[in-house]
Amino acid sequence: MNEESQISILGLDIGGANTKAALLEFDNGVIIKASSSIEYFPFWEKTIKDIPEMLSRVTNALLNQNNLKLDDVKYFAITITCELSDAFQTKKEGINRTIDALTQILPRKKLFFMSTDEIYLSEKEARENYLKVSAANWVSTALFLGKINPNCILIDSGSTTIDIIPIKEGKPISKGKTDVDRLKHHELIYTGGLRATIPSITHEVPYNDSLIQISFEKFALVSDVHRILNNITESQYINETADNRTTSLEDCYSRLARIICADKDMLTIEELKKIAEYIYEKQLSLIAVEIKSFLNELELREPDLVKKPKFVITGLSADYLIKINLQKMGYDDILSYENLTQIHDKISSTAFAVAGALYYQLQDLRIR
Repeated sequence: MNEESQISILGLDIGGANTKAALLEFDNGVIIKASSSIEYFPFWEKTIKDIPEMLSRVTNALLNQNNLKLDDVKYFAITITCELSDAFQTKKEGINRTIDALTQILPRKKLFFMSTDEIYLSEKEARENYLKVSAANWVSTALFLGKINPNCILIDSGSTTIDIIPIKEGKPISKGKTDVDRLKHHELIYTGGLRATIPSITHEVPYNDSLIQISFEKFALVSDVHRILNNITESQYINETADNRTTSLEDCYSRLARIICADKDMLTIEELKKIAEYIYEKQLSLIAVEIKSFLNELELREPDLVKKPKFVITGLSADYLIKINLQKMGYDDILSYENLTQIHDKISSTAFAVAGALYYQLQDLRIR
């Protein structure tokens, strides 16, 4: 790293549904400015040609917002999770296609990719080690937080999944590295605050004082449930709806009614709210089981982290999926990632983290 005191790093978290960009400006190790942009971009609906155009839009939106040019950015820190999308046949294809798109719009020599080895790789190294680059966003989130809070349990609850990351002495000590292994060890929970389907949470809901089996069609999403219960606002409903209609409450009620093969004229608002509350409780229970299983495994190898656990939470669904669950379990040492890092943006925390972790890693290398 050069000796200049003030530099800008742009982080990109390229997900299968949402791509987040974040810009951090540092002056002598202190963050003096932070800003972000996001675009909903479902890879499974797009063509290869659309990817560089999207990356250009989300990057330029951030640069324009800060009156910067591409050359003003010192480094571009990247984390990729879109490789799991069925837009690609394999993870190798997904990583390579995404890197191809990045090199069309950004300088190759300025690209650094987060890996599950906790180091950043060049473009060439990322292609050669595509499995280590795949879904490594949780690593950068943990490394960035680890500089501030070196011993804790980080839970990042997003639109699609939940990451549980134990951090010791500033480093993630997860049992799993890949998505498969992290699922096995309860470090990755495949449910989230917006995009989960209703049948992935429950197979029945209350109706007329009994439980009724639901349809397994994709008639509604959990975002409809959380909108009805005011866990999210209409502006926070950032994903596509199941029927491509609006995110208004009326349309949310309509979609929810369809899960029992009814419509909004056949059910009262009170009945629909009761159904929404039931689904919400089922989702909380599903998550609680996974958190308890994770803590039981962690206690066997790191009892000190579990004895008096300090939780740090982030992500757009952290308050209504994680905080409430931890409080029900009797935990009260629950800190906000945003308050600790002084970057008050729950949705784009992973993009900020991949930029911030790169800065600190380069600083450490320079000091050595």
